[in-house]
Amino acid sequence: MALAAGLLAVDLLRGAESASAVDYPSWEDVLAARGSESAKSSEVANIRALIDTAQQEVEAAQLFARQKADEYSLAQEEYDTAVFRADQLASQAAEATTRADASNAQAGQLITQFTRAGGGDLTLSLILSGEESDDLLYQLGAMSKLSEKTGQLYEQAAQDRNTATSLTKQAEIAEGELEALKIAAQQAFEASVEAQAAAEALLAQHEAQKIVLDAQLAALQAATAKTVAEYEKGVEERRKAEEAARAAAAAAAAAAAAAGGGPPPSSGGWGAPLSSWRITDEYGMRVNPVDGGYRLHAGIDLVQGGGGTCGAPVYASAAGTVIQAGYNGGLGYSVTISHGGGVTTVYGHNSSLGVGRGQDVGGGEFIARAGTTGNSTGCHVHFETRVDGVSQNPRNFVNF
Repeated sequence: MALAAGLLAVDLLRGAESASAVDYPSWEDVLAARGSESAKSSEVANIRALIDTAQQEVEAAQLFARQKADEYSLAQEEYDTAVFRADQLASQAAEATTRADASNAQAGQLITQFTRAGGGDLTLSLILSGEESDDLLYQLGAMSKLSEKTGQLYEQAAQDRNTATSLTKQAEIAEGELEALKIAAQQAFEASVEAQAAAEALLAQHEAQKIVLDAQLAALQAATAKTVAEYEKGVEERRKAEEAARAAAAAAAAAAAAAGGGPPPSSGGWGAPLSSWRITDEYGMRVNPVDGGYRLHAGIDLVQGGGGTCGAPVYASAAGTVIQAGYNGGLGYSVTISHGGGVTTVYGHNSSLGVGRGQDVGGGEFIARAGTTGNSTGCHVHFETRVDGVSQNPRNFVNF
C-alpha cells in the first residue's frame, strides 16, 4: 500500500514535469487566429479547455495529497496509542512484581521475628511452666493470627506475581506489534509528504502556465493586436508583480508576528509555541472530544494567555528544519520541524502557515497562525514533541 502510494506520488511529480508537453498554443498561433472569427472562437475554446483541465489536474492531486495525509494521521495515532499502552502494561507489570516482592518480604520478616522471640517452642514452654490457661490461650491466639497474616501475605504475593506474569506477556505482545506500526506510520508520512510535494509542484506549474493562457485569451479578445514581444513582456511583468505581492505579504506577516515577540526559551533552550499561554488539555489517554474515540492525545493543547487565540502567531519551539508544512489529517494545517538527533516538534490546527518544507527556522521564529482546522473544537495550538517518532510529553522539553 505504501509502495503504491509512493509510486502514485512519483507519477504526479512526473505529471507536473510533463505538463509542458501539453500542446499549448504559441503566441504566433494566437495572433494568427485573430484573422478569422471561426479560428479565434476555436482558439478561445481551446485555451479555456486547457485552463479547466489544468484546474482539474491540480484538484485531483490536492485530493490525493489529503487522502495520504488522512492515512498518515490515522497510522500515527494508532502507533502513538500502542506505544503508550505498551509502556503502561510494562509499568503495571513492574508495579505488580514490586508488590509481590514486598508481600513476600513482609511475611518473611514476621516469621523471622516470631522465631527469634522463641515462638517455635512457645506452646510447649507455656505448658511445662504451668502458666495460667488464659495466658496460654492468648499466646495460642496470637500464633493463629500471625499464621493467618503470613498466609494472607503469601496469597497476595502469589496473586501479584500472577498479575505481573500476565501483564508482562501482554506488554511483550504489545511491544512486538510496535515495530510494524512504526514502519507503517513512517511510510504513511513519507507518502503524504511526497503527495503534497507533487500537488504543490503541479499547482506551481499550472499557475505559471495560466498566466500565459490568460494573456493569450485577452489577446484574442482585444480590439488591437500587439507584437509577440509586447505580449511576452506583459506576461513577464504580471508574473513578477504577483511574485512581489506574495513576497511582500509574507514579509508583512512575518514582521507583524515578530513585533509581538516570540516566547522566552526555557532553561533547556526550548520555548513555548505561543508568546503567552494557558494549557487546556494535557498529554495522555483521553476520549477525543470530536469523534469520541479513546486514544492517546499525543501533545499538549494551548490557547493564548490573554485571549484572542484565533490568528495568534505560532513560533518554533527551537531551531530546526521544516520537514512538513500543509494539511495533515486530524491536525489540520500543521508544521513539523526536525531539530536533529531524531527530535521533532509538531504544531497543529493552524489557520495559515508562514513556512514551507525544507526551510530552516530559528527558535522563536514565526511559523504559522493559530486556528481550528482539522479535528478541532476551537482555536488552539496542538503541540507535540517526538524522539525517533515516539511521542513524548512536551513538558519534558518546555517548562510550561
